[in-house]
Amino acid sequence: MDNRRQIAITRLFDRLLMVYMEDGRIYDVLAGEPDADAPEVGDIYVGRVQNILQNIHAAFVEIKKGVVCYLPLSECRDGKLRGGEDRVVQIKKAAVRTKQPVATLYPELAGRFCVVSTRTAEKGISKKITDDRERERLREMLAEFSEEEYGILLRTNAAGTEAEEIRRECRSLLGELHRCMEESGYRTGGSLIRKEAPFYVKYIRSCRMDELDRIITDSPAVYEELSGFCGDRAVFYQDEAYSLDKLLGLSSKLEKALGKKVWLKSGGSLVIEPTEALTVIDVNSSRAVAGKRSQETTFFRINCEAAREAARQIRMRNISGIILIDFIDMKERENQKKLMELLRAELERDKTRTALVDITKLGLVEITRMKVNRPLREALGMQGQFAEKNEKNF
Repeated sequence: MDNRRQIAITRLFDRLLMVYMEDGRIYDVLAGEPDADAPEVGDIYVGRVQNILQNIHAAFVEIKKGVVCYLPLSECRDGKLRGGEDRVVQIKKAAVRTKQPVATLYPELAGRFCVVSTRTAEKGISKKITDDRERERLREMLAEFSEEEYGILLRTNAAGTEAEEIRRECRSLLGELHRCMEESGYRTGGSLIRKEAPFYVKYIRSCRMDELDRIITDSPAVYEELSGFCGDRAVFYQDEAYSLDKLLGLSSKLEKALGKKVWLKSGGSLVIEPTEALTVIDVNSSRAVAGKRSQETTFFRINCEAAREAARQIRMRNISGIILIDFIDMKERENQKKLMELLRAELERDKTRTALVDITKLGLVEITRMKVNRPLREALGMQGQFAEKNEKNF
């Protein structure tokens, strides 16, 4: 078994794909647009307000011919938004199914160590940095930017990083953001002000390099781009007889990720049912046999395995919105508490904001996950293509 923590970037299903793997198992999948000119999350435009609908508290902004974004009116803090006017917008969430991309009036730029934003002038530090001495060190460094009109948030990766390296990135991103906002004043609706870095670059920037063993790709262009800031962790794979896809088994693993049933090593299973309003994950004991163990012990063991796998499936399939998990009922409160602690820890590994909300009176675990990118099936352009195939396999 491949025990490496690695990122693989290759072309599959008619698009560029990035996969993050641990121990040979896929955790995160991101896909590029088949059309290289298609708007992506992070792109900054001068958009033209088409119309304002007070009944749904939203406006629709055209960022390029035929491409319209949804803009919540809550974004307009001064309340001054008029049809036909040009406004600077950034794509915040990708289009999902029939829904347009979601835009924001407050662009931000993200680097490896910081995020700079036009939304606020506040300077802050990621809550995931908990060491008091480290927070104080970073706070002192941020004081140097106290007069800056844009906000700065230091990311988790800033912990343990040389102050000068963080300062250099902050200055660079602030300078670029100022340039974008100044340039927008001379451009008309439908103008692209800044194209966001490729999706795989953004993902890698959010990772700690010491937590990655390698970043492997069979694309010369991608390798050239990554080798500049990933050093010797970037690996170029070249074997005409045995593709990178076959080496890592990507296609077969992704096809299984489109099925609704997932078997667990214990013999239990997950049944994942997405609907328009929410996603339900049902945990079943299935083939699991108690043996010499008590029923409570067996159910606890299955539930713990299910919690880890459910968290992985949520990430891999990019399930967002409201998620309900129906675990196998357990009688002992201590086991229930341990299960929730385990699930919360697994969800915290997700780079997309995910929260374990509560347990309902019916015993369903409520989770919410921020909608940023499209679900896996839609991102791969495979609406239902493998559904029948996977149902037969189970």
